[in-house]
Amino acid sequence: MMSIYDLADYKFNHSPTYSIGFTLNISENQYAISKNSFEAAKKRHEIINCFQKICLDIFKAALNGELPSAILHWLLNETPESVGLQYHRSLQDKHYTIPVFYRTDESSMGKLTEIQCPGSLWGELQFLHDYFCKKSCVGNQISPAVNFSKQLERFLGRKPIVHHLLDNASSPHGMRYFIEQTSQWIDYCFIKKGIKPRNCNFIRTHSFFGLCAENHFKERIEKAGDTIKFDFPPHVLFDQKATLVLPFWSLTRSLFSDDIRNILNYSTPLLPSGIAMQDGQTLSIEAFSNLPRSKRRYYLKYAGSDVSINWGSKAVYRLSNDSREKCLARLTNCLKRFEKGEIWLLQKEDVQNDEIEYYDKKTGHLHTENLRAKFSSFYGPYALIGILAMHRDHNKVHGQDGTAVISHIKPSD
Repeated sequence: MMSIYDLADYKFNHSPTYSIGFTLNISENQYAISKNSFEAAKKRHEIINCFQKICLDIFKAALNGELPSAILHWLLNETPESVGLQYHRSLQDKHYTIPVFYRTDESSMGKLTEIQCPGSLWGELQFLHDYFCKKSCVGNQISPAVNFSKQLERFLGRKPIVHHLLDNASSPHGMRYFIEQTSQWIDYCFIKKGIKPRNCNFIRTHSFFGLCAENHFKERIEKAGDTIKFDFPPHVLFDQKATLVLPFWSLTRSLFSDDIRNILNYSTPLLPSGIAMQDGQTLSIEAFSNLPRSKRRYYLKYAGSDVSINWGSKAVYRLSNDSREKCLARLTNCLKRFEKGEIWLLQKEDVQNDEIEYYDKKTGHLHTENLRAKFSSFYGPYALIGILAMHRDHNKVHGQDGTAVISHIKPSD
């Protein structure tokens, strides 16, 4: 007869039941790219890390008062005082790290619009790898779960014991699936028996503010770099889009190489002094708004640290869709709060459309459509882990339920 404790253990160990399921449509075939493009994606890891390290050096110099105050204003923007200037000045060098695992958003292959740590869709990446393995399409590509686990163990120099904070993940169901798929190599806090927060040597989160709000943060920050490492660094720099303008902004451009600029979509800060265009001229917001729509092919994006609007394709506007009057009103409204720390950037539009075959999840029918593309490359501390291609009948391709088309990428012959 089952004891009350056996029953309680069974109920708690088998209690997670979900009804969300896989929310995206799946393509008929893998998205094939050339071997050269696949190799270029692998090589971008080094360029992205170089970009992140330079951004970090700029941030530290700005905090120390070694750079124009406009740079510090841009990078700290709306960060709350409790984790603002004094907090960041109190951090030690061991806290100023770059993201360990991250995901890109690319408007066309190799043209980055954002970099997120760790980003969502890791579980979807894993599932599609397994799915195409069963279809005998993948070949000898290593599983993302295995690749992730091996890179993490190498990074830590010991078996990973992970506390993954999921409360601020945009797609927690997919991340839970990825946790399950890696749990044979990784011990997870509150999942494996006996693993407590104090045992963990690697902390994962999807938000700087979520990291700071966790109740073990203060003791972990003391142990950082020694017994504990953070996936998402314990500073605000990489929890915003503000860094995207640095390789192009006149105040910081000279610190970056052309190799870095070549992988990023042109991005420029929206400033009271005007908008610096890619051709070198600076336009007032009135002059920019009066341009023909064909020359206003930019996205206006919130660039700051306010978590409520800097995720999930929120506060992103395609300015070529606006009339001249609406464009001017939008830019004027954004600039009203600039002095208080609210920052926005303009990012040059870059698009790629593909003809894709996919199965509609609701009907099961196979469809062929010409859709807008977005690519995401997933990286660890040492190498590329995988790539996803996503397609949607909309300018914003962000994995919206039931509307995106998603496929695992393989290099073609």
